[in-house]
This record gives sequence, structure tokens and C-alpha cells, in this order.
Amino acid sequence: MNPYHSFQFMKHCLTLILTWMIVMLPVLPSNAQNQKDKIIIGESTSLHSKILDEERKVFISLPSNYNRNVHSYPVIIVMDAEYLFEVTNAIIKIKASRNEMPESILVGIPNSTGKRYDMAMQLSYPDGRTFFGDADGKKIKDYLAFFRKELIPFLENNYRINDHKTIIGMSPTFGPVLEAFWNQPDLFDGYIVLASELAINTNSGKTIAERVLHAIQDTKRTKSAIYIGKASEDLKRRPKEEASAYIDLNQRLEGTANPNINYRIEILENENHYGMSISGIEHGLENIYPYDTWNVPYRDFWNSENPANEIKKFYDSLSNQYGFEIVPLEESFYAAQTLAGTIRRLERQGRKKELREVLELAIKYYPNSPEFRSMHSDRD
Repeated sequence: MNPYHSFQFMKHCLTLILTWMIVMLPVLPSNAQNQKDKIIIGESTSLHSKILDEERKVFISLPSNYNRNVHSYPVIIVMDAEYLFEVTNAIIKIKASRNEMPESILVGIPNSTGKRYDMAMQLSYPDGRTFFGDADGKKIKDYLAFFRKELIPFLENNYRINDHKTIIGMSPTFGPVLEAFWNQPDLFDGYIVLASELAINTNSGKTIAERVLHAIQDTKRTKSAIYIGKASEDLKRRPKEEASAYIDLNQRLEGTANPNINYRIEILENENHYGMSISGIEHGLENIYPYDTWNVPYRDFWNSENPANEIKKFYDSLSNQYGFEIVPLEESFYAAQTLAGTIRRLERQGRKKELREVLELAIKYYPNSPEFRSMHSDRD
């Protein structure tokens, strides 16, 4: 992505945050002087971790109409949440609103304790120089235990999450992401690794690239998706072997990768270390939810003899691919490719029978929707 497009995408994300994505607090009385409404995109809570022996802040952002819906949602955990929570939230909301991925619960883990380098891997160059200073990588397994035994049970007890989980980490917090991918593949389904090194040695003596290669080639692994991205500007300050490692890894995986594992490993041109997070998160989510799979053919639905049946058949198939129930969007921001948009189109076409069938399907997906129930009662 060139600098202009990157800037425009950033502006688009921030604009969406300040318009439809956010939840506005009730309007203050007209006589309240010098007071302003607050804008809220989520909530912050605190979780005491016995494993980490500390209180950890946790940020939560829920999908629209979560409180009146009944289905469960995939969860996306993003590290460095003090920096990446808002932009990740915006990207998820935009992509979900355009049928490019399911609505999801976003969970942010900020570095509220100032221990970001606890998550860093022990990495070293061939000459013995370390990459992350004194980081020894010993706390990474503690963080994975924290996710498995404390954070995920907390989420299961308090929110409607399903079994599909994604984790995002950025140098140095990609440590738990890669450790989970290599050694605990049952913990997550999607992995997004931002600003990763590849040519540097891990404490096993193998490079990150070698360990990633082995994991993706492992034929015993079940379905998952991993994205690894690097800014081109970072490579100007790295040995030439780092850029070569990205090219070489893709070449070695061609024709040898486990077909159950979707992977995308790339250098992001004209991007800097932290700026690449926008494109990296977007590309990472596209790797987990590919366009070819999520190209929802609403026009085919509308033109079919039985739109309700075609919608249900498509989403049943999509749900089977991912292993959790995926439902069509109820409504969206200026988009007709939704259940409500389909109902409006059928109404304009005068297809009363098909309209009623789609409306009955919509109520099955969204039994507490006041709009659908109102439409249904108007036709009784």
C-alpha cells in the first residue's frame, strides 16, 4: 500500500470510529452548560491473574446490538491494546459491516503493568548479539497459561464467545502468538504477527523462519490461519538476510504447506514499524476470512426463486467451514446486502411470499429484533 492509500485508509478508520461504530451516551439536558457527550467504543475491566501475579486491565468491545442478540461470537485478542485496540476495533467493524468477516468480540490486553518485554522472545544474531535486550522468553508460557486458564474462562463466563479465537501481537508482543502457533495450536485458530523478525535465532538454535516453516508443513495440524507481516522501512535497518528470509520462506512453502493452514507472509512496502499495523491487521483478518469464501452473493439470493433458502444454505455452509454458527447481518451502514436490505428489496418488487419467508428466517436469527418483529406483525 502506498503512503497516500495508507493515509486515506487511516482517515477512513478514524472517521468510522467517530461516526457509526461508537456508542453515544445519553444526551445531556439542554441546560447543562459546558458539558459534552462522551464517546465510548468499549469497556475496561480488571482481571486478577494468579499466574502472572498481578492485576491486568482488559478492554472489551462488543458487536452492535450484542445485548439483544442471542448468538455467540468469535473472539479476537489484541496485545498492545493501549495502542492497537481502537484501530483493530475500527477494522473489524468496517469489514464485518461489509460481510467480509463475522461480527466479533474484541478483547484488548494493554501493557498496563509496563511489562511489554515479558512477552518478548529470546532472539539473537549469529554473532551473539541479542535482539530484545535482556528478554529471556521465560514469561511467554505464563502468558499462554493466563490466556488458557484465566482470560478465556473469564470471557466464557461473562460473554457469549464461541470456540473460534484469534490473537494479534506486535514486536515484541508477538512472542506468545508464535509460541502458541508452534507449541499450543489448540489455543487459537487465527494468528496475526506484526513486525516480525524471521532470520534471527530463537533459543532453540533455529530461526523464526525455520520454526514457522516446520509448523506450516506439519501435516498433523488442524485448520488454522497465520499472517506474518514486516514493514519495508524496518528492513533498511536489518541485515540483508532478513528480507531474504521473507522471500525464501514463501518459496519453500510453495507446494509443501499443509493445506489446512492458510498463510500469508509478506513485506509491506512503504510502511514503517508501527504504521504497518493498519495494513497488517487488515491483511491478517483477510487471511483468516478470505474474500473468496466471504464473497456473499446477495444479488444471486435476490434473483433466486427462494431467497430465504439460498441465504440459509450459504450461511450453513459457511458455518460448517469455520465450526461455529455464522449468521447474516441484520442491518448495516448504507448497505443493502443484509437481511433488512433483502426484505426492503423484495417489498419493492412486490414478492410478498418470498418476503415473508425471509422475514421468518430473519426472526429465527434475530428473535429479539424489534424491526423484524414489527415487520412481521404488520403482515399478520
